[in-house]
Amino acid sequence: MDYKIQIISFIFSFLFGSFFYIMSKLNYKIVWKYPIVFRYLITSVFILDIALLYIIFLYHINYGIVHIYFLMVLFLGFFCTHIYSKKLKKICKIKHKKLKD
Repeated sequence: MDYKIQIISFIFSFLFGSFFYIMSKLNYKIVWKYPIVFRYLITSVFILDIALLYIIFLYHINYGIVHIYFLMVLFLGFFCTHIYSKKLKKICKIKHKKLKD
């Protein structure tokens, strides 16, 4: 595999990890009010859709070759977005409190 394609795949995997985090938070906000059976069903369909979407996009980038380090970068993007969103929430709460005062 060419190094340019690998770099593009790394960047895509990181950004897709961020996208996956945002969509999973949205899925949780939508699904929490349903009974437990529907939660499991909807969440399993959601995960299947996200996995298929990742494979389809990766297929267009590098002919569907999935390496373990692409998945590691995907989870790195997920966790970096999780950490960044927590810090962003803290900053927004501090600024919101200052605006109220």
